[in-house]
Amino acid sequence: MSIAYHPGEELLLGYASGAASEAVSLLVATHLTLCPQCRAVVTGAEAAGGSLLADVAPVALEAGAYRSLLARLDAPQPRTVPDVKIAHDVPAPLQAYVGGDFATLAWRRITAGISYFPLATKGGTRARLIRVLPGAGASPHTHRGEEWTLVLTGSYSDCTGKYGVGDVQSTTPDIRHAPAADPGPVCINLAVTDAPLVFEGFLPKLVGKFFGF
Repeated sequence: MSIAYHPGEELLLGYASGAASEAVSLLVATHLTLCPQCRAVVTGAEAAGGSLLADVAPVALEAGAYRSLLARLDAPQPRTVPDVKIAHDVPAPLQAYVGGDFATLAWRRITAGISYFPLATKGGTRARLIRVLPGAGASPHTHRGEEWTLVLTGSYSDCTGKYGVGDVQSTTPDIRHAPAADPGPVCINLAVTDAPLVFEGFLPKLVGKFFGF
């Protein structure tokens, strides 16, 4: 696998420091399972952060903090991963969110050839799986904020290039594009947005608003 496009340094450092939102952290963690290069960057950042913490002067804990921690560790823990068979094509970070393989998800149809599956994450940043049949594509649009798209299967192309498995595309308000899935395998992407998209034309705008894009 040859990955040409990676998350920006700020995303990797935000993930390593724990400052990234849940949705962005999910995207970066999933990319890391596919990309040794970015894994090395994150490992280095975590090591640097650890050495900085080692130099911080210790602070006394509140009375009863240790007993409180032990009580929380002894408490029953909720099950977070459903008891279902996970397919090999679902990267590990996504498994707790998907609860099955890509083929058996309850995909929600948007238009002919395009469907999506919402991922439950906290905060204002939204994460979705987008499934696009070969030849199908999104209507031209720009962005009110940033959008990050990680390719999980297949590939897609737009005016900025071609994106294959493991690639991450970052788009900002100055980018206008209409990504379309390439011939071959079905294209499944993990898309994260921090603001709604801006579609052109009445019908695309209506469809985008209806489905929360």
